[in-house]
This record gives sequence, C-alpha cells and structure tokens, in this order.
Amino acid sequence: MNTDHLPALYSEGKDGLYLNVHAQPGARRAQLRGLHGDAVKIAIGEVAQDGKANKAIVRVIAKAVNLPVSDVEITSGMTSRRKRVLLRGNSDTLKQNLELWLKGVE
Repeated sequence: MNTDHLPALYSEGKDGLYLNVHAQPGARRAQLRGLHGDAVKIAIGEVAQDGKANKAIVRVIAKAVNLPVSDVEITSGMTSRRKRVLLRGNSDTLKQNLELWLKGVE
C-alpha cells in the first residue's frame, strides 16, 4: 500500500497520535482493509452491539501497532462507523508502526 497519505490518517496530540478509523463490523475476520478516504478501514467480526465492535477495533489496532490495549482508546464516534482513536505513546514510534502496518496490506 502506498503510504504517502499516512499523515492525513492521524494527527498528533500531547499523549500520542489520534488515528482516523472507518469501522466495518460483521466481517468474516478482523483485518485491515486499506484506506477509506482519510481513515484506516478496519474490518472486525463482532457486530456493532453493546460495544463489542469497539472493543474489537481497539484490540486489532493495539496488536497492529504493538501497544497494550490500555493505551488505545476510542475518543469519538462510539456509535458511528467513523471513529477517532487515541494511541498513547511516543509519536515517532507510533508513526513507524502505523507505516509498517499499512505496508503489510499491499
């Protein structure tokens, strides 16, 4: 995947990076599906009910960027497909991990 659009996918905050996410609940398996405009499209198997899909998105992102689940938090869009997710940690390291994750989608 071309990572030239990577800076549009996130913004820096004082605690880390805010990642734009487009959720696709009810998929056969959890995986990164590429880009959806200025967001990362993530498919998850859980349905959007009782926060199950949100928890799954947090787990997928945490694993992908090598963070503990406790350092990944959905800050907006809890009931929407469009979400903003805070990744707590060193911004430079998180940017590198995001780029590696996105390159793996090719």
